[in-house]
Amino acid sequence: MGSDSFFQTDYAPPTAFYFSVKFDGFSEMDASFQEVSGLKVTLDTIPKKEGGDNHFVHHLPVQPKYENLVLKRCLLANSGLDDWCRKAIEDFKFSPKDITLSLLGSDGTPLASWRIMRAYPISWELGTLNSTSNQLAIESITLKYRQFKKYA
Repeated sequence: MGSDSFFQTDYAPPTAFYFSVKFDGFSEMDASFQEVSGLKVTLDTIPKKEGGDNHFVHHLPVQPKYENLVLKRCLLANSGLDDWCRKAIEDFKFSPKDITLSLLGSDGTPLASWRIMRAYPISWELGTLNSTSNQLAIESITLKYRQFKKYA
């Protein structure tokens, strides 16, 4: 078996709860998120029939399609990230940022990282407010981005 086999004695699969998000130009507090989703890419295809052969259709890959990135955190007022989102959504002034998302090992070193390029906010949402529960106020920020690349 290879050195990265799941069945090795000392192998521990990475956990999804230990990660970091870093925005270019924002403080570490601005990038404290409890949940990140939407890091996904798919290739679209176009069908192409072959002349004279009607038994199958070729599917040719075309450009990749990237999903929206959704970040959730406790509502944090008067932050740089909050200002950035409000400028985009309220004033229609966009300033795309690069983001680094890292899955961390138990010692805090990155096991895998993704560089998300040219992200900008397209949606902001405040979670449900409920006077009978004891939960934090959660904001969700949805970002559109050009592409991402995995490294490390």
